[in-house]
Amino acid sequence: MTDTAQPGLAAENVALDQAADAFKTFMNPQSAQPRDEAGRFASAAEDADGEAGLEEQAEASEDGGEDDAQEVDEAAEEAQPDAVDMPSSWSKEDAEIWSALPAEAQAKIAEREAQRDQGLNLKLQEAANARKLVEQQAAEANANRDNYAKAIDEVVGLLQFPKPDPMLYGLGTENYDRESFDLAVYQWEQTQGQLQSLVQQRQAIVAQQEQEAERARAVARQEIEEAAWPKFLETVPDLSDPVKGRQVVADIVDYAVNEGLPAEAFTSGNVNSHEMRLLWKAKEYDRIKSAEKRVKAANPPPKPATPAVKPGGVTTRQTVQANRLSKATERLKTEGSIEAGAAVFKHFL
Repeated sequence: MTDTAQPGLAAENVALDQAADAFKTFMNPQSAQPRDEAGRFASAAEDADGEAGLEEQAEASEDGGEDDAQEVDEAAEEAQPDAVDMPSSWSKEDAEIWSALPAEAQAKIAEREAQRDQGLNLKLQEAANARKLVEQQAAEANANRDNYAKAIDEVVGLLQFPKPDPMLYGLGTENYDRESFDLAVYQWEQTQGQLQSLVQQRQAIVAQQEQEAERARAVARQEIEEAAWPKFLETVPDLSDPVKGRQVVADIVDYAVNEGLPAEAFTSGNVNSHEMRLLWKAKEYDRIKSAEKRVKAANPPPKPATPAVKPGGVTTRQTVQANRLSKATERLKTEGSIEAGAAVFKHFL
C-alpha cells in the first residue's frame, strides 16, 4: 500500500505549535515573538528588523534626551538672575553677608530699598515744598505787617497834637467861645483814644517781631549745634565725661577771657560749639608753642665744634681770629660784663 498524506495531522501539528508558542509567551512575556498587524506571529527576519528599529529609536531617544537635558540646563542658567549691587544703606562690613545671599533675595532687597528711598525722597520733597510755601506765606505776612507798622507810625505822627488851650478860644474875654473849646477838647480826647490803640498795636507788632527773630536765632543755633557738637565731641572726647567736660569748658572760657573776649558772651549763650572748638584749638596751639619754648630754653643747642687742624699743618691767622671772636662772643653771652663786651669790640678794631 502506498502512504498518502494526511492533511488532518498537519493541521493538528500547526495548532499544537501555535498553542506551545502562546504558552511560552504567557510564561515568558519578554521573549514573546512579535505579531504582525493581522495578529499573526512575525517571522524571524521581521523580528530582527523590528529589534533593530527599536534599538535605533532607543539610541535616538537617548541622544535626544541628552540634548534636551543640556537645553534645560542652559535655560536654567539663563533664567538664573544676575548678582545685584549692594544697596548704599548697607555698610562695608555687611558685604560678605550680602554676597552670601541668593541673587533672588538680593534683587528683592534691592527693590525694597529702592522703593523705600523713593518714598523717603518723595516725603522729603513734599516737606521741602510745604516748608517753602510756609516761608513764602511768612515773608508775605511779615511784609504786610511791616507796611502796617509804617502806616501806624505815619498816622500817629499826623494825629499827635497838643490839648486845646482855652486861652485860644478867648477865655477871660467877652469873645470866649465855650462851645468850640468843648468840641475841640472832645475831639482831642477821641484822638488820644485812637492814638493809644494804635500805639498798643505798634508795640504788639514790635513784640511779635522780636519773638520771631528769637525763634529764628534759636533755630539757627540748633542747626549749628547739630553739625558742630559731634565735631567738638570728636575733637575733645573728655566732653562726654560730666566732670572732665565742665573742666574743659571752664578752661576754654578762661583762655578766651584772658585773650580779651567778654565773659558775658559765654554766660548769655551766644557762643556755639563751633566757636568753642576753635577756641580750644587756639588754646592747645598756644600751649604747645609755650612747651616748645620751655624745652628749647632748657636744652640749648650745642656749641659749634672748632675746626680740626691737621697734624703738622699751620693754622691761618683768619682762623685764629675767628676762634678768638667766637670765644669772646660766648663769654659775652655768659657773663654779660663790660670786659666781655670790650673783648668782642677789640676784635673789630
